[in-house]
Amino acid sequence: MPSINLPIQDSGVLIQVLIGVSYPFQEALKLAGQAIPKPIKGHFLIDTGASLTCVDASLIQPLDLPVIGSVNIQTPSTQGGTHQCKQYDAMLFLQDQGSAGFIIEAIPLLATHLKSQGVDGLIGRDILDRCTLIYNGTAKTFTLAY
Repeated sequence: MPSINLPIQDSGVLIQVLIGVSYPFQEALKLAGQAIPKPIKGHFLIDTGASLTCVDASLIQPLDLPVIGSVNIQTPSTQGGTHQCKQYDAMLFLQDQGSAGFIIEAIPLLATHLKSQGVDGLIGRDILDRCTLIYNGTAKTFTLAY
């Protein structure tokens, strides 16, 4: 089973991610003779408390992805209320220097405001459900096997 093995940062379990146009949307753009936007790099926090993967709205904007829906989310900052987030269909590539990386050809992403928290996105359980996550606190490393 391939894996991504990285140190745990002071700010948590961070992983470099490329966000791009989903594979199905890439095919539609090719058929229409349109250019495919280049993927954008971001640093995502692996968050076992997040049910869905989220991205800062500023990161997804340059990809010009169509909105596929909206979702109401509840977070500690909404103080019991909800916050509506636009949903986009995107491709994610989780990177590691020592492996080929983990590509997800199409996944719904929620756009919200995360930059103020020092991250570009959150890897939620919708992705973690496809993986094995090992958090080794004593060694200050984590492994994400896929």
